[in-house]
Amino acid sequence: MKNNQAPDKNYKWSTLLKKRELLAFYLVCYKSKRNIWNIGELFDYLMRRLYFSRKVAFSIVRRLKRFGVLVSVGENELRCVDFLEYLDSVLENYASRRARKLSKNL
Repeated sequence: MKNNQAPDKNYKWSTLLKKRELLAFYLVCYKSKRNIWNIGELFDYLMRRLYFSRKVAFSIVRRLKRFGVLVSVGENELRCVDFLEYLDSVLENYASRRARKLSKNL
């Protein structure tokens, strides 16, 4: 996306998670068998299991929230979104961008 363009409404789903974020998402949402997390417990869990500093754990959680795979359910609680829903949305967004790009070239 260029700096002078506004992000589209599905921007949070337009790219894939990076390796570190993907591993954190897998660990938090699937390996731990928990769906709802307190933010403080989530930071501690990431720091303990993946050896992140507090700053990195905060950055990862913030980025997962921005991507929409962690959703706020209360003031201090986050809920995990289904991974297949995330992948379906990325696929849909990718296909629509490709279709728009190909239609412009015709």
